[in-house]
Amino acid sequence: MSDQPLTEAEIELALSELPGWSHVEHRLERSWSFGGHLQALAAATAVGLLNERRDHHSDLTVNYDRLTVSTTTHSAGHRVSAKDVDLATAVSDLLD
Repeated sequence: MSDQPLTEAEIELALSELPGWSHVEHRLERSWSFGGHLQALAAATAVGLLNERRDHHSDLTVNYDRLTVSTTTHSAGHRVSAKDVDLATAVSDLLD
């Protein structure tokens, strides 16, 4: 999978197939709410394991019962690449 940054048009097309995700400051980002803190932590752990399997690591932020996942590709100059779209799809499949 390419580390080349996607164009704005490519990102918008990808987002049309990624409900809930947005393009924020050269990153793809989405948040989920859970029934409590432990559920949010469990979700963060599951996403962390997914990141490891894909060797592409998102930023995870837990705020009590909320998990925010944010991804960018460092080797693409901290821009969105196909790797981020692939990871966002996998995270959505996992958490939705």
